[in-house]
Amino acid sequence: MRRGNDRRLAGQTWESFIIEALITTSPDGTGAHYYRTSNGTEIDLLLSLPNSQLWAIEVKRNSAPKVERGFYSACADLKPHKRFVVYPGAERFPLDRATDAIGVLELSHALQQLS
Repeated sequence: MRRGNDRRLAGQTWESFIIEALITTSPDGTGAHYYRTSNGTEIDLLLSLPNSQLWAIEVKRNSAPKVERGFYSACADLKPHKRFVVYPGAERFPLDRATDAIGVLELSHALQQLS
């Protein structure tokens, strides 16, 4: 197996782990969805919360996460209440006016508090 494939597999495994953890800690009645259009616009996880809020979540394995243009485009279409990029760090910080980089533990705690 080539090195590039190792990184891709690690990224897919990380993404699956994070998505599963967030779905598990979401309040009962939460809908979980993946969003992708034919032009490549995508969001890794959309949570439709019981309080009618929509949260858009992108998962990045990089400790200095960046958001792709497709995420911004999808958010412009869907207008989520909150936007997050989950990354392997512990600090929360803004990536722009509407999107925060956040660790999985902090985002999981925020979801649990909605219950």
